[in-house]
Amino acid sequence: MAVIAGGVALAASPGHAVTTAKTQIQYILSPHPDDVFEAWSLIQDSASNYPVFITLTKGESTGHCTGSKTLNGVTYDLTVPDQCKAARMASLNGWLDDQSDNDSSLDDHQSTMSHHQVTAPASGIDATGAPTVAGMTACKPAWANGGCAGGNPNANTPVPDNLNSADGPNIARVVDWWVGATSARVEFDLGDGNLTDAEVLWAVNHVRTSRAAYLPLTNEYGVIAAGYANLGHEYTACSEYDHHDHRALQEAVYRNDLIPLAGYHPQWGVTCGSQTTSTGVDPEALAVNGGRANRISDQHYAQNMTPATGYFQSRFGWLADPGPDWASGPDPAGGVMFSQWNYFWKRYA
Repeated sequence: MAVIAGGVALAASPGHAVTTAKTQIQYILSPHPDDVFEAWSLIQDSASNYPVFITLTKGESTGHCTGSKTLNGVTYDLTVPDQCKAARMASLNGWLDDQSDNDSSLDDHQSTMSHHQVTAPASGIDATGAPTVAGMTACKPAWANGGCAGGNPNANTPVPDNLNSADGPNIARVVDWWVGATSARVEFDLGDGNLTDAEVLWAVNHVRTSRAAYLPLTNEYGVIAAGYANLGHEYTACSEYDHHDHRALQEAVYRNDLIPLAGYHPQWGVTCGSQTTSTGVDPEALAVNGGRANRISDQHYAQNMTPATGYFQSRFGWLADPGPDWASGPDPAGGVMFSQWNYFWKRYA
């Protein structure tokens, strides 16, 4: 455990307690605890990339936080925000542990990872709030009930500031690091439903500037925005998805060079694509425009998406609407959020 002094973590290079054979860091940014599988084709079975799974919010505003839920023998009262957060993070960490059972490039947080909790320094004022109108074609921030007009509660607040937390704004500065020899997890509590572009940038900056202290390597490769968005059903071939937090993540990664170093540092973002049609998809997902399509292996996809028993279904099926399982299939153009084929736009490389 890191030592906290004056609101800033003081740690004697805890990451150096582990070593790695991997050569470069790949940052995977997710707005909520169940989104990362949307980009799994860029993560699976990697011998060289050291994935750092950065979860930006704990998903406490989901409409599924009702009643109770038993996970790994622990029963959570989902009507209590902190217990809903704990349940969602238990689902995520249990799922990533499941993945490590069949992917030697990943760690199990209960057996092979060290834990460090730190309080990161704040970083000024989010003067305008975000997402911004100009960032993407459609506009549906949650605070405006489906339109871009209205008062933005994120404006003129500290960065970061979890407006939803009864624990106060400083809860957003408490960061949990799980570090292993093959992967790491960094968990933030930036507020489900009020994530901003500025907070995404702050979180990435915290991880990048702290990597020498916590991680077993410092060489950086790229960034993945693992949070699908399709605002106003702009891409008609795929499901509409206009969540405020997904928009903030997409904008932050699309519009900002997060690893401004010489060399090849691609930034990928999950988007709408298809193996069967070029109509109604994101044109930036097409290879001719710099995008790419990658496929989750048959083995990993079956392990995760088999109804009831698959890793993803058993850990996250309680969040499916309608449940009890998430829809599965090869292509997002069939209305499958967690499809076997993943599509990405590319920036800054």
